[in-house]
Amino acid sequence: MLFNFTLVPVEKILPWGSPGSSRLHWFGLTDGEYWIQAGQTTLLEYSNHARAAGASRYCDYQVIRLYEDLMEMLPYILEGIPKQLVQYLWGETAKAWQKTYSDWGDKNYDVLERSRFNTIFDAAIVWAGKRWLDSAYLSPSANIAIWSDEKHVYIEWDNRDRQFDGKPAWSALIGSHQIPRNEFINEVKSFHLRLMEQMATRIDQVRQGALAPEIEIDLPRLMQEQEQRMRTFDTALNLCPQTDWKAVERAIREIREH
Repeated sequence: MLFNFTLVPVEKILPWGSPGSSRLHWFGLTDGEYWIQAGQTTLLEYSNHARAAGASRYCDYQVIRLYEDLMEMLPYILEGIPKQLVQYLWGETAKAWQKTYSDWGDKNYDVLERSRFNTIFDAAIVWAGKRWLDSAYLSPSANIAIWSDEKHVYIEWDNRDRQFDGKPAWSALIGSHQIPRNEFINEVKSFHLRLMEQMATRIDQVRQGALAPEIEIDLPRLMQEQEQRMRTFDTALNLCPQTDWKAVERAIREIREH
């Protein structure tokens, strides 16, 4: 499986809040570990060095965070990137590009009319950010991009500068993995169905009294949110962004030429 997770047993989840006013909700009940199995490489797996210093094997957080970020990315992942623009998303050329637009921004922020500056900057940059997996909540974060062309979805990572006490924080340093588009969609759907199924079981456990009585939880809201989350995958899959790639190219050209 591409997207993997385990949930902490419901009775062992630490509630939020302070003693005497502790609570849990749907988000908190997804406490666990998660990782991405990109072929032979495991992403979001801590290095031996980090684990020897006390880290868990995999990313230790609420599983819903990976799920939400992936669902937000999904429409953009599946919107294929024109071949000529890949160089601005990933690799050494993308690193050089990041410096180019940063220098351009410093130079023009107080020079160009604000709406003009924002139009150029947003067109040139935002499309790429929508294809980077958000992990800023981790310390250190992981550097992972997911994007597609007409046939494949590409997962790429470069964690060489992500360090823990001066040594690599993640077991996967640099590489890439490609998967047919339909297979990727099925993997995302599998992640969705497995998480929703396990959360449905978890909610039943809560209803039957699995949590300590002092932990406050809104059962009607919990069940309502479960129903809403069940629709997330279909909603994300049916969104079809229409990036103006010509505008992206014009903005990139303007930044490179000035």
